[in-house]
Order: sequence, then C-alpha cells, then structure tokens
Amino acid sequence: MTETPPPPPGSTPPPGDYPPPPPGGPGAVPPPPQGGYPPPPQGGYPPPPQGGYPPPPQGGYPPPPQGGYPPPPQGGYPPPAPPAGGYPPPPPAQGGYAPPPVGYGAPAPAFSVGDGFSWAWNKFSKNAGPLIVATLVLGLVVSIISSIFQAIATAVSPDQVTTYDTDDFDFLFSTEVNYSVAGLFVLFLGYLVVLVVAAAIGSAYIGGALDIANGVPVTFGSFFKPRNVGAYIVLGLIAGVITGIGFALCFLPGLIATLFLFFSTVALLDRNLSPIDAIKTSFNLVKNNFGQVFLVWLLTLVITAVGVLLCGVGLLVAAPLALLFQIYAFRKLSGADVAPATP
Repeated sequence: MTETPPPPPGSTPPPGDYPPPPPGGPGAVPPPPQGGYPPPPQGGYPPPPQGGYPPPPQGGYPPPPQGGYPPPPQGGYPPPAPPAGGYPPPPPAQGGYAPPPVGYGAPAPAFSVGDGFSWAWNKFSKNAGPLIVATLVLGLVVSIISSIFQAIATAVSPDQVTTYDTDDFDFLFSTEVNYSVAGLFVLFLGYLVVLVVAAAIGSAYIGGALDIANGVPVTFGSFFKPRNVGAYIVLGLIAGVITGIGFALCFLPGLIATLFLFFSTVALLDRNLSPIDAIKTSFNLVKNNFGQVFLVWLLTLVITAVGVLLCGVGLLVAAPLALLFQIYAFRKLSGADVAPATP
C-alpha cells in the first residue's frame, strides 16, 4: 500500500483526508473526548505510600543553640505605642447591658433622729383613727383573754391567802394564790392562746404600719390582716428565751438583748424573713449603727413610758407613734426608703 505524501506547506489539504485542526489555533489543548474524562480505575486511586510522611532525620531535630534562646530585654517587651490622640472609646455594644441607674451604689441617706420623730408624728396624725382603734383592740383582746384564763386558774386553785394591812391613812389588802396543778395547766394554756392571738393581731398591726411607710392608703381593715403568723410566733418564742436568760443574768444582759433584737419583728414582716434571719438582720443593723440605734431605742422607751404615765390612755398615741418611729429608723439605717411625710 502506497502512502499518500503530506501536502506541501501553505497548500490546502483536500477535503476528507485530514481531521480539522483543534479550535483555538496551533498549540491549543484539544477538548476532552466525547463523554468527559474516563472514570478512575477499578478500586479508586492507589493508597499513599506505606508509612505516610517520611520520618525525621536520623537523631531527631537539632537541639536549640547553646544556652537556650536569649531572654527578653530587661523589663519585658515594650507595649505597642498607642496611635496619635490615644485609643478611641469602644462603641456601646448593640443590646448590651444598660448603664446603672443614677444613684446606684450611693450610700444610704443620712439618718436623723429628729427627722424620724417628725415623720412618725406626721404619719400618725394623718392616720390617727385607724391607728388608735387598732391599738385599742389589740390591748383589749389580749387583756380580756389573759383575765379569763387567770380567773379560771384561780378558781381551780382553792388554796388562797389574803392579807390585810391598815394604817392611819390607808387600808390595803392582797391575795396570794398557791396554784394547783390544774391551775398551772390553765395558766400555761392561757399563755399559748394569748401568744397565738397576740401574734395574729400584732402582725396585722405592724403590717398596717408598714403600709403607711410604703405610702399605701390605710383603713381600719388594714390593721386586721394577719401576716406571717407562724414565723411571728417562733420569733416571739426565741426572743422571749433570749431576753429571759438575759434578765436572769443580773438584768443588764436582758437590756442588751432587747436592744439587739429591737428590729427583729419589723425585719421579719417587712422583708418576709425567717425568724433566724430576722434576728441576724436586727443584730447586724444594731452592731453597725449602735449609737444611732441606741438613741432610737431609748426614745421609744421614753415615748412608751409617757403613755403609761398618762393613765394608760396615752398608750393609744404612744404605741403607734413609737412603732412608726421604729419602722422609719429600720428603713433608713438599712438603706431602704419610706413614703414622704407630705404626699
């Protein structure tokens, strides 16, 4: 078979003898065959050589230079210089924490005994009716219950001794009762009843005074809503034991115990604390403000004593006035606030 010689340069090949040149001119890469590249060989590409990367050179990497790396310069590396004019303040984060309110972290307002008494008198004068009625009811209920149980205990104890004493100006007599077992039981039962009733009425009474301190309008019914009676009773028992032991120890420790327990009932009802936490709160408040609390405590004793000297009737004013003064002192010394004297 005779080969056909290629056409001379510059001539046009006859049609059908040679395939057309690849598109793009001389030197262009021919397109892939019809259908794309062939699939990879059966089983995929071969795995990498056995052992992965080659091991480090014989003996490992060379050690660091003699003496180790040089230490940093004396005093450490200098900090980068700030740009001219200093660093700009960071922009506020979108949705971040809001700035604290004005006055946040400020010390509690100064407490003044004179301001406290003026505030207490102002609030009493504006709520005199409900306060006087509530004080009267509290005193009458407790007195009547105590008298009933006292009479029953005396009736079941027949061993009574009556003594008489007379002189040129007066005639005196007294009766001593040697209580029987039944009489002592009646007295104990009466003590429990009085304790529960006094706790219910007393908690409602203090709660009404706290409403006044909060600026809530009060009525007669505001002082007859018992609050946290169970904790009030437990606190009364604990405080009674503490002060009883104190008075048994030469009287002075009892006065000290009374002073340090001064705010316990107010703290219990104002902050809804447990009896133990209320005692701790009162103790810490008195310890941290001893001079001011002592003046408040002493003034409340004076107010109460004046009420007793006025034939007992003065207690209808003295008792609520002393309570409001006590609440004002507790709020102010603990950093809380009270309703203003003039709305």
